[in-house]
Amino acid sequence: MINIIDFAIKKAKTTLLIAFMIIIAGTYARQEIPIAASPNVQLPFITVSVFLDGASPSDTSRLIARPLENRLKTVTGVKNITSRSYLSYARIFLEFEVGFDIDQALVDVKQGVEETKYQLPLEAEDPQIQEYSEASFPVMNISIVGGSSVRQKVFYARELKDMIEPIEQILEVRMTGAPEEVLEGVIDKAKMESYGVTLSDIYYSVSNNNLIIPGGKQDTGRGSFNIEVPSIIESAKDVYAIPVKVTKDAIVTLGDIALIKRTFKDFTSYARVNGEDAVTLEISLRESANAIDASNAIREILTNFEKTLPNNLNIVVSNDDTIYADLMIKELNGNIIAAVMLIMILVIASMGTRVSMLVGLSIPFCFLMTYLILYSLNMEVNFLVMMGLLLGMGMLIDGSIVITEYADKKIAEGLSRVEGYTLASKRMFYPIIASTGTTLAAFIPLMFWPGFTGQFMKYLPITIFFVLSSSLFYSLIVIPVLGSYFGQKESALNEGDGDSSIFIKLTDWYGKYIKKFVQNPLETVTAVVSILLIIIMSYSISGMGTIYFAIVEPIQANVTIKARGNFSALEAKEIVEEVERRFLEVEGIKNVYLRSGTNWWESGADRIGGGFVETLEPSQTKISGFEIMDQLVTSTNDLPGIYVEVEADEGGPSFDSPIELDILGNTEEEVNDAVTKVENFMRNNMTGLNNIFSTKAYPSVEWSVEVDKQKAAQLGVSVSDVGALVQMLTSGFKVGEYRPDDSKEEVEIRAKFPDSDRTITGIRDLNVVTRQGTVPVSSFVKVVPKENRQTVNRKNGKYFQEIGAGTVDESEVSEKINQLSNWLESQDLGPGINYSFSGMAEETEDVNRFIVIAGITAVFMMLLMLITQFNSFYQSFIILSAVTISFVGVLLGLLITGKSFSTTMTGISIVTLAGIVVNNNIVLIDTFNKLKEESPQVERSIHIINACKQRLRPIILTSLTTIFGLLPLALGTSVDIISRDIVIGSRVVDWWSNLAVSIVWGLGFSTFMTLILTPAVLSLPYALRNEYKKFFKTPANDIQ
Repeated sequence: MINIIDFAIKKAKTTLLIAFMIIIAGTYARQEIPIAASPNVQLPFITVSVFLDGASPSDTSRLIARPLENRLKTVTGVKNITSRSYLSYARIFLEFEVGFDIDQALVDVKQGVEETKYQLPLEAEDPQIQEYSEASFPVMNISIVGGSSVRQKVFYARELKDMIEPIEQILEVRMTGAPEEVLEGVIDKAKMESYGVTLSDIYYSVSNNNLIIPGGKQDTGRGSFNIEVPSIIESAKDVYAIPVKVTKDAIVTLGDIALIKRTFKDFTSYARVNGEDAVTLEISLRESANAIDASNAIREILTNFEKTLPNNLNIVVSNDDTIYADLMIKELNGNIIAAVMLIMILVIASMGTRVSMLVGLSIPFCFLMTYLILYSLNMEVNFLVMMGLLLGMGMLIDGSIVITEYADKKIAEGLSRVEGYTLASKRMFYPIIASTGTTLAAFIPLMFWPGFTGQFMKYLPITIFFVLSSSLFYSLIVIPVLGSYFGQKESALNEGDGDSSIFIKLTDWYGKYIKKFVQNPLETVTAVVSILLIIIMSYSISGMGTIYFAIVEPIQANVTIKARGNFSALEAKEIVEEVERRFLEVEGIKNVYLRSGTNWWESGADRIGGGFVETLEPSQTKISGFEIMDQLVTSTNDLPGIYVEVEADEGGPSFDSPIELDILGNTEEEVNDAVTKVENFMRNNMTGLNNIFSTKAYPSVEWSVEVDKQKAAQLGVSVSDVGALVQMLTSGFKVGEYRPDDSKEEVEIRAKFPDSDRTITGIRDLNVVTRQGTVPVSSFVKVVPKENRQTVNRKNGKYFQEIGAGTVDESEVSEKINQLSNWLESQDLGPGINYSFSGMAEETEDVNRFIVIAGITAVFMMLLMLITQFNSFYQSFIILSAVTISFVGVLLGLLITGKSFSTTMTGISIVTLAGIVVNNNIVLIDTFNKLKEESPQVERSIHIINACKQRLRPIILTSLTTIFGLLPLALGTSVDIISRDIVIGSRVVDWWSNLAVSIVWGLGFSTFMTLILTPAVLSLPYALRNEYKKFFKTPANDIQ
């Protein structure tokens, strides 16, 4: 393999051309690659929704959910199947194993639904099947506020929607806060009864006059003519003329008994933005779409569109994830440039300007090559990719430093630069392969991280893998060629008393102490092990607990508003307005978006509304995001009967709640009783919890229209006739649809009674036409109030409810889960009741398990490579001892900085360090073996000391470059060179400080201890052999 170096140098122009082409292609890829707000996680969810107008939750559960559950539970790959049944519709939620082929799952689900459709009620609409990913949720809200007319806001919202939808990156634009349009026929009940018109007459009249009737074409031989039979309703005027009753004396049209008007359906939800009614557009992007480009295109449209708006309307943009993406990526770009400057100052100070340019060129080369690979694989750039570049920066130049440093040493001995770089590349070929290979071995398991966290975090190890692979190509192929042409002619070590003399003095100083470590190996090892044990014990006593991800100062919070009762849409709006008013009084608020009603994916019973709150940038307010969240919570505490949950969005994979408990049973009553018992314990006996909720819905009141079927049959009245009459008192009786010229969607045609007649007691005043004449409905119908459930929840074939809660201190989540788990084990929740923790608790357990497996796998892969390289178990285990030392260094760093142990971030840093810290030992032990091979007659301790002194400079430089790259973040500071700004405690810092602190302390501590421990452990066998000789006075076999 070493021959490839000779080939690269021999064909130097070809090598340089390839490198130049990589730079050009990488630059193009950098410009074209999509930029995303956050990693596009493929959520393994598919939903099946079926609507049955007017059906109760019990009926939709029994008639729709159960048949679909029974068939879909047999679909391959299904992990959990949950159904939620509501008034008028049921939704089946299928969760597949993460990583399962979702396209195949979609095919299987569609097939299962088709096989089950015949079991569903005939009146049910066709099932809607949808898969979900991060792209399914809105990344920007555009609200039109002001004015008094809903129609005016809807008109301009539709205009804006039509302008935004053609943008290439846009997947969907949903309109909220405006009811659907309807062509409404307000029936005069007296006229209807006097003319003897039934609802069936109206329905069939509209249906028969709203058909497509092809007239055909006639060819007369002298010409060809199309024949048209106008039969489609095109406007409200067409509806007026439809005959609904024909007798020999007269024709009754729909216009004779009804007032026809185009209007909106009754409001079921209202949208509010910053204290005003609003119509909002929720914008979703396509997968892998460039979020920044999409945002720029939308804002350009908005700039022009605002000029056409009347003075009484305004536009408010909120929930814009692209701003966060842009800021995060720009800030990380600035931090990368700052890290490059820090690293280059260090390298120039120690190796001279010309050598440093060769080393520094590796950074843009490897970055551009990484962009090219990512672009070729259709991947996107997000803040995890940027952090991967920042984290990989310090590691990617390690190989270049080792080769240029060795070449510098050979040039100092009198070799030409061609000979020096050729020799250095060949001599360090296998050590660099081994050191880079061991680092890659740490990241390879992380690339196969399962679960939601793995889907979210995979971009980090993948980016580092590509960066290090690129660095391998640069250091072993490009550096020898560049060094031969442009390298230093004289050694940087021979520049007199310049900066390089620092390393000479440091080497001499280190050489004095290294003798003591080598001469007293047993005492040195004992002292180091004692220090490690003291640190571990100190952390176990004074550690700051465990968190799942990272504690990031929130700039947004999701809001849930709950209240118990049968609230009308207007009453729910009034409650939402009161919550909104109190939120707007809190300092530091930028936008408040609330709406009454609920989205299907937002769990929890008694929910009447929700939305989100955005805060000002930290630089624009005097109080922190956490303080704003606390004030939002306390602002609504005194609202009687109203419960408001404020869940701060801190970034990272999101869950409904930090603590989620699923309770399942055979009957709904048993499950509800168990939920009540657990919820009471959490509220009354556990401290430090907040936002406690359950999906258990308290009974609501409904009016049941009970029909005496025998009496109705005698009169010739069917239950469907009664149901249609009842609908006339509620949302109206649907008689057809039509598509007006000014609408993209079909508009329903509904018949209903005037508002004055639409009361629950109005049913008693209804009359129905029978074969015996007009008969009052009250003669065979009773209206009875009764309890009813708002929802029916089932999971995996059992009745199911969920309990959720947050914690005041996130580091106490695992402690609270253990407390609750211990209590549950001591309780009898009832026969057939099962429970399990889900959400963050389940994911944390999976992450812990994976990190351990990944760590063991990485160490095993490294051990395999090390044994292959050194052919020695003893030396391989010496090298791997650095992994344990780095772990202790991480604990020391967390202890000193007062940070919590992050399951995800600290876990990644530990596995990452496992691949980094072994490199120092590899270079050190490889040099020792080489010296021993060249001069076998020299005492081993001399070789150990010389090896340590020779490799001190590259060991310190490679460690410091990685530390310098992450040092600002580890110090809690974001140094953004592009914006010429230094920020203390930004979101970038909050996100990555835990990982940066862990790596900086782990690597620094490991490097320091390695320079002490490794020479001592290397000399230990020889020392023991000498002691053995002294004690027994007999020859001893060579240990090595």
